[in-house]
Parts: sequence; structure tokens; C-alpha cells
Amino acid sequence: MKKEYQQKAAEMIGKRIDVDLTTKAVSIDETKHTATFVMSTASIDRHGDIVDQDSWILDHFVKNAPLFWGHRSNDFPLGKWLKVWLEPDLENPGQKMLMGTAEFAVEVADDVKRAWAHVVRGDLNMVSVGFIPHVVEYDENKDAFVLKECELIECSLVGIGANRRALIKDADIPAKIIELKQQIEESISQEDVKAIQKRNGILMLNKAVRAFQK
Repeated sequence: MKKEYQQKAAEMIGKRIDVDLTTKAVSIDETKHTATFVMSTASIDRHGDIVDQDSWILDHFVKNAPLFWGHRSNDFPLGKWLKVWLEPDLENPGQKMLMGTAEFAVEVADDVKRAWAHVVRGDLNMVSVGFIPHVVEYDENKDAFVLKECELIECSLVGIGANRRALIKDADIPAKIIELKQQIEESISQEDVKAIQKRNGILMLNKAVRAFQK
């Protein structure tokens, strides 16, 4: 069985993989025609894979980051990704998730306007990353392949997602709680911080963040 896993892992290295993520845009700016998406997480997807978030290779992507529809890289893009970054995954403590803000070129074509309208309405909530893993390991405890040093090639708007975290949530409320927590921590002295921590003040805010994510 171990040889079987090793063989499959070897076959995956260096080959393009597309992983869809089903989640509503975290934020939408209808004036600038931009939307921020969760592009990837460390959750096990329906293919039985885990994408290691700490080892993403983003250098090449940021130099040429078009937003396609359904991985149709031979067609004109819907727009471009303005920026990508990693941030803590509140639903998966200790893990990170890949985030990105995309700008839709609505002035270019009616098809782009149509796609943007569906994103605003919430009809199209999914993006899919296309990448090449350079290291693949098998985690026996999680019974999943862990894809590492993944080189991001492109990220597309798609109609159907494969990630099990297919949850549509309002990110505004937990974001405000996180902001409040940061303001409190920045406005008090280190001595006060220690006192508050002893009274579980900060822990209570963390618990509130997790509660709103459920």
C-alpha cells in the first residue's frame, strides 16, 4: 500500500492540478468592480488532497495574474488579480489560507459585465486555483496527499467548486470583532495586557470570533 501511495505522489509532482473553492466573495466593491475571495485553504478537498498554504510559490503569478472563466486561459480574461496574500484561517486554527482581490474589466465586454453581475448577486461564488505541486507527501493520519511548494499558475471564476468548506458566510461581523480586538491590544500597556490575559479577556474575544465563524 505504501508503494502505491508513493507512486501516486510521484505521478502528481510537476503536473497541473485545479482545485475549486466554494465560498462567497469576502468583500465586494461595486464602484471599483473588485471582489476578494478565499482562493485556497488547508482543508482536505474532495480529491483527498491538502494544499500546504505556507509553501505557495507566487512569484510568477503576481507578474501575470489574469482572471479567467473556468480555466479558459486561451480565451480573453474577465479581468486580473490585483493582489494575493496569506492570512490566518479562523476556521482552522494554526493554518493559513490564500486570499486574493480580483478586478473585473466590465468596460471591456458584455460577458464580463454578466459575470460581475452574478458575483454581486451571489450566483457565482467560486474560484479555482490552477497550480503545479513540486513536492507531494502522503499523511497517513489524515489519509490525504499533502501538496507542497505549489506554483500558482492562475485562478479562475468557476461555477462548481470541490472544496468541502462550501460555506457562504458574512465576513463583516467577525472582521469587526477582529478589528476591535486589535484596537484593544494596541491601546493598552503590556502590563494591562498581562492582566487582561489572566482574566481571559483576549481569550473571550477569540472565542467570539470563532463563534461567528460557525
